[in-house]
Amino acid sequence: MQKILRKRIIRDLKENLFRYLALGVLIILGMYLIVSLVGAAETIIEQTASIAEKNHLEDGEFGVFVPLTASELDKLGEKGVDIEPICYLDFSQGKKGTLRVFKNRENIDLVELDDGNLAKKAGEVVLEKRYCEENEIHVGDKIKIAGTSYQVVGIGSTPDYDAPYRNLSDSSVESSQFGTAFVTADAYETLQRSGQSEKAEQYQYAYRLNGKMTDDVFKEKVKKLAFTPEEVEDPYFTEYWDRTAGKKEDMENGIQDLFTGAEELNDALVELSAHNEDLTDGAGEIFDAFLKEANSGLLPYGLPKTLTEDNFEEVLEDMKADSDNALFRLKLNSIRDELKALKSYKDGVVSYTDAVGETADGSTELKDGISELKEQSDELFDTYFKVETNNLTFFLSADENPRIGAAADDQQINKFAGLVAGVIIMILFTYVISVFIIHGIEKESSVIGALYALGVTRKDLIFHYLSLPVMVTFLSGLIGTVIGFSKWGVPVQMQDCYNYFSVPQMPVVFPSYLLVYSLIMPSLVAVIVNCLAIWKHLSRPVLAMLKKEQKESRIKNLDLGNMGFVSRFRIRQMLREYRSGFAVILGMFISLLILMIGVDCYALCEHVRTGSIEDTKYEYMYTYKYPDETVPDGGEAAYAKTLKKEVLGYNLDVTVLGLEENNPYFDVTVPDEKNKVVLASAMAQKYGLKEGDVFVLQDEDTDMDYAFEVAGITKYTPGFYVFMDIEQMRELFGEDKEYYNVVFSDHALSIDAGKLYATTTRAEVEKASGVFTRMMMPMIYMMIGVSAFIFFVVMYLMMKVMIDRSSYGISLLMVFGYRGKELKKLYLNGNFYMVAVGAAICLPVSKIVMNAMYPYLVSNVACGLDLGLSWQIYADIYVAILVLYFIINYLLVRRLGKIVPAEFLKNRE
Repeated sequence: MQKILRKRIIRDLKENLFRYLALGVLIILGMYLIVSLVGAAETIIEQTASIAEKNHLEDGEFGVFVPLTASELDKLGEKGVDIEPICYLDFSQGKKGTLRVFKNRENIDLVELDDGNLAKKAGEVVLEKRYCEENEIHVGDKIKIAGTSYQVVGIGSTPDYDAPYRNLSDSSVESSQFGTAFVTADAYETLQRSGQSEKAEQYQYAYRLNGKMTDDVFKEKVKKLAFTPEEVEDPYFTEYWDRTAGKKEDMENGIQDLFTGAEELNDALVELSAHNEDLTDGAGEIFDAFLKEANSGLLPYGLPKTLTEDNFEEVLEDMKADSDNALFRLKLNSIRDELKALKSYKDGVVSYTDAVGETADGSTELKDGISELKEQSDELFDTYFKVETNNLTFFLSADENPRIGAAADDQQINKFAGLVAGVIIMILFTYVISVFIIHGIEKESSVIGALYALGVTRKDLIFHYLSLPVMVTFLSGLIGTVIGFSKWGVPVQMQDCYNYFSVPQMPVVFPSYLLVYSLIMPSLVAVIVNCLAIWKHLSRPVLAMLKKEQKESRIKNLDLGNMGFVSRFRIRQMLREYRSGFAVILGMFISLLILMIGVDCYALCEHVRTGSIEDTKYEYMYTYKYPDETVPDGGEAAYAKTLKKEVLGYNLDVTVLGLEENNPYFDVTVPDEKNKVVLASAMAQKYGLKEGDVFVLQDEDTDMDYAFEVAGITKYTPGFYVFMDIEQMRELFGEDKEYYNVVFSDHALSIDAGKLYATTTRAEVEKASGVFTRMMMPMIYMMIGVSAFIFFVVMYLMMKVMIDRSSYGISLLMVFGYRGKELKKLYLNGNFYMVAVGAAICLPVSKIVMNAMYPYLVSNVACGLDLGLSWQIYADIYVAILVLYFIINYLLVRRLGKIVPAEFLKNRE
């Protein structure tokens, strides 16, 4: 029996060749889309991980003020941790931007060459591939760095610059203006001595933990590395240190010197006062001895009273007055003068010793007071004048580094989008196949009944009716899979990644789950749908199948009032063909969902581009490493600090920007409170925040959380910004009253490059803002084309099914004399209203659904989510749908012409 039935398969294929071809093309296109998107994503995810492991990707990196010594490196690596210097110098290349020059790597973050070899001589250089592609540089070309000519001997990439951002805070890659270069150690030292680097050498180190400890534990070890300012060779650092933390040292040293002097003075005075009694007693003994000698010497001359300390002057004056002997009077004067001198000496010694004692007591009080001053000043400095004295300038694990694994992260989104699109397309396939099968079985009802009546088993019939749909779907899935994995599939989808990220060329991988999905799923769907449909129809009585009896519909009982005949007929016709009509609407909705992926992508990229240009009002933004004491003339000072906030599993950077009042470059009025801020619209959109909401930002350096209330939202597209009052921000983060680290201006300022982290110009922002649009346009075009094709095929097939199912009625009307134009009005024109109303409903609904899904598709992208479209775009899409309908309608009119009155006569009972 199966041999006989197999002949009908070929006949059925010939009879419905176009239908099966269209269904096959639909499946091929769907499988191609899924396989190419998901296959490209899996290839990049798996291969970047493999290449990163091969090239010893770092577990993280850190920067220091002073290069680490050999002993410090040994101490950090004593438990099996690998550490390698990745210091660099930046050199201007004029219109070609900046080259970041490294020494050749030896153990960590090794170069993966696409072409050529590593630099082995002083005059050789290896360049990063994307920079070479953008600037048309090839192996063998010559370039100049710091005035010296270098030959390009290799082109490649490194895993630590997967996304070659110049600065970690950049929102997009601009490879035409930035790239990395690798030279020999001797060449690097020569470039270092040239003094032409845009800024001082950056001391950085990459590390691999090798499972010996965690990043946090290693970070604590690095934090313990100390340095002294004198060790830093950067003159800009020295100047900044002397002006900021150096003042603290000067004050601390001054107070210490004062305390030391007071201590020494007190010790000396205490020691001196210890001899006061001896000195006083000695002076008294001298005076008493001379007084005694004077008394004994004057006794022969009739001394009226014994000379004492209190009366010697009076007694001697009386004796002098009573004597006429001039020599004796002179002698008395001499004794008096000598006693007066000795008394004065004695009194002076007593005064001196008393003063020494009092001074010693005062010096003790002075020492105690200065000691208390020192204790309080130390406490004050520790509380309000905290200066980090460890050598660490930054610490960044690989997971937190936006340059590392960026391509794989981006492809995770594409993988998710591809699988979601696959589910959507499979739903459409399932329904379309079900409509075909139901139509085919109803058409073949009498044949099934006859075969069933002749004793053909249900198993044979199911196998027979499964054969052709399963073969078509399997072959279509196979072809779609082959094309998806061919050079027109996965490699094409990977090209967007190659055009943005700096990754090596990768061989395509073949994920087993994707092969099962693309090869088995279409056939499995066909089997399930066919089994359900055939089983249902085989349960009907044989006689009913032989007579092609249709299930009684309630449509005829529908009261349509006094509506005209044509309108009544059209409505009943659409209700009779609700399955096909629903398939058209479903196909339209799914096509619009796919279309909206591209349209939303375009809307997002365009809003980022135009918004970045409109909202960037400054011409120059200078980000300081070592701020000047005063703001340069013509500049507007600001204070920027980078914090983190998680969204949909990604921890993205948020810049808190402290502004002075009436800053001309930002249209924002900041509240004079620490906990109230104004949000940039980009951040509000991404995080779903509105006025009055409270949100938390994390400072990963200090493990501090900061809660803020949204006081307002201002239009600002270039990045995730939180605006607050600069004075409140300084107080919140413990900076002094004059601190700033960013300056905005409308013209170039004369600032030494060594003082800066980065200089951003409005021209660079404008150029970078268009990167996403340029990169995503191929995908946008593909989504629009695929959606239009799916819509066209589904609508044509379903409307053709409607006509085929109505062929009996159409032929009957032909017998009654109805002409082609009238038949078109009855059977086709009514579909216009279905399509018009369906499009009016599906268009906004598909936009709403995709808007809800889109944040997940771009969850790793640090940009706003302005997906708004102008009414003109909606109108264009709506008109395009109607144009496609009219094209299909024109094709179907020709199908009407192929139906003849004999159709009715052949099928009369």
